[in-house]
Amino acid sequence: MSSLLWLLTTLVRWVRLKIYQYEVTFAIYMLTPAEKFIFNSLLLTLVTMIATGIYIYLPDHLRAIYGHLYYYWVGERPFIATRLSTSAGSALADVATQSLDIVFETAKTAVAASTTEALGEL
Repeated sequence: MSSLLWLLTTLVRWVRLKIYQYEVTFAIYMLTPAEKFIFNSLLLTLVTMIATGIYIYLPDHLRAIYGHLYYYWVGERPFIATRLSTSAGSALADVATQSLDIVFETAKTAVAASTTEALGEL
């Protein structure tokens, strides 16, 4: 039982130390309780908004960056799984993938034809 009490006391001391360091670092110890509340509320709101934005948008940005890097390195678009999980969504994703494949094949054919035409003129 004494080890549990020691652990709890150590945890409380650590939390108090972190609160003290936070207040001294940002000079919050000089503010009135109302000003502290306002400052902490604004800071908590800002941190929450940033964390939410990172959680929602960062995976899509990383996926897009990966797609660009892969395209520049390999020369073709990578297969990246879509977020659509329903049967209608998967059917839509299949149609979209097929459409992209058709567009890429058409572009490759056009590039090949223009290259052979340009070489023929030389």
